[in-house]
Amino acid sequence: MMKKLSMIVCALSFLLLGSGFNQAPQLTNAEEGKQQENPHRHFMNEADFQRLIDQGYTKKEILKAAHIAKFADKKIDDVLKTYKESDSSWEKTAAHYGLDMEKLKKQCHEQKEKFLEEHKEDVIENVAEYTGKTETQIKSWVNEGIPLRFIVGGAAMAKASGKDMEELIKMKKNGQSFQDIKKSLHLDKGKLHEEMKVLMGKIKEDMKN
Repeated sequence: MMKKLSMIVCALSFLLLGSGFNQAPQLTNAEEGKQQENPHRHFMNEADFQRLIDQGYTKKEILKAAHIAKFADKKIDDVLKTYKESDSSWEKTAAHYGLDMEKLKKQCHEQKEKFLEEHKEDVIENVAEYTGKTETQIKSWVNEGIPLRFIVGGAAMAKASGKDMEELIKMKKNGQSFQDIKKSLHLDKGKLHEEMKVLMGKIKEDMKN
């Protein structure tokens, strides 16, 4: 159960914050607003989430705290309190509970990849349509060892920068990380986030159908 919950947290971290996975065309404005307001609705009730927001915590802080809380088997409130007492350092917070933040990040990345792998066909189909590439081309990158997580993020990054997706894949093959490539392209964070919202919204729709 703990492993399943941590996977949900990691997936939400990627889809809701990292990728803006919080939009769905069939939602009413009110429903969409509520969904954006509480990205933790799958494992935290609305009242608790709003209570933490009212206390001054950001969505990102709540999500990171939820991540640590699941692995440490602690309450999110306790983790957030420790976070503030630890000079707002997630590394110190994780260490306080006997956790290694780098290992947690690695586990989370692996779980994000597993989540996307479970919806591989939907991901490839939508990335192909979004980038103007063929599904065969996208599959060839996957077969060459390019993670689906990078392909999704890279597709949005290519769109936001006006670059061809193939250029970013070459950079990845040359050993550059997602963050390295993003910095080299001098991308506007807001623009990248918007593109991720568009792409992940499409993928989400296919997952539901």
